[in-house]
Amino acid sequence: MDGFHHLRARARATRGLEPFPSRNKMKRFLDYLMYAVGILAPLALIPQIIQLYTTKSSEGLALPTWILFTIFNILWATYGVVHKDKHIIYANVFMALFNAIVVVGVLMYSDVL
Repeated sequence: MDGFHHLRARARATRGLEPFPSRNKMKRFLDYLMYAVGILAPLALIPQIIQLYTTKSSEGLALPTWILFTIFNILWATYGVVHKDKHIIYANVFMALFNAIVVVGVLMYSDVL
């Protein structure tokens, strides 16, 4: 979801699509709401992190999944840096950090190592 407005900007240049942010009040509200969602979304991982570290059990957590989440968020953050989009950078740096915290917890509390 993060970063798709860059793709839309490129499409607008050739197809005359709506500007970003939209001129329509409701669409503009949704545009800015999604920025807030991108910044607040990493907070959704906090309960998982708390559970992992308080129970000291990684049961039910798949290490490859969390590693891939971390890698994907690093790539999105890199995309944000390249395009100088602070919203993409902030959201994905925090997501990568929180995902990495889960990866460390899974490594600490599982029989993987």
